[in-house]
Amino acid sequence: MKIIFDLDGTLICSKTRLYKLFCKIVESTNLSQEEYWSLKFSGQSNTDILKTVYSFSNNQISLFIDEWMTNIELDEYLEIDTLIEGAEDFLQEISLSNTLYLCTARQSYSQTIKQLTNLGIVSYFEEIFVTEQKKSKVELLKNSDIEFDNLDWIIGDTGHDIITGKELNINTCAVLSGFMSKEKLMNYKPNNIVADITHINFI
Repeated sequence: MKIIFDLDGTLICSKTRLYKLFCKIVESTNLSQEEYWSLKFSGQSNTDILKTVYSFSNNQISLFIDEWMTNIELDEYLEIDTLIEGAEDFLQEISLSNTLYLCTARQSYSQTIKQLTNLGIVSYFEEIFVTEQKKSKVELLKNSDIEFDNLDWIIGDTGHDIITGKELNINTCAVLSGFMSKEKLMNYKPNNIVADITHINFI
């Protein structure tokens, strides 16, 4: 069986990294980390928060986005990320009888590999796909030499991951350890929804 994993929110927790960078760029800690993520889980984007909470102009928002994209994958921020508790043991166990892939919408392939290496999980993946903001996950996976079938799975924390799986005609599993609420994820009709990857027992 072939299993595709998303990265942020699925294998690693990056909530603190994103919150800290948000506060640095905005130069404000008016929102606690809990308040920030409460807004995000409700469906608000950074742009929405900047408009409603901070009254940012369109120009200020544009500058924010530029700075965000420049800094979000720097070492000093990636080092904040942690593995989902139990993720390494889970990957080690299922890699014994399945072929694992990773597909992420990160900007930098080299930074992704570095982080996976530092976290000690890079060796579990047969191949690692990084969109680099140039192609979609579907395009990368469809253009690969991998042949997927209806026994295979994609596991991720966003609606986009579920859509990707449906376009590949494979099974989809949503995890609640990332950036979307259960209610939002249910709208995409994944085959399964679990708290995090360590609760997967159907593969």
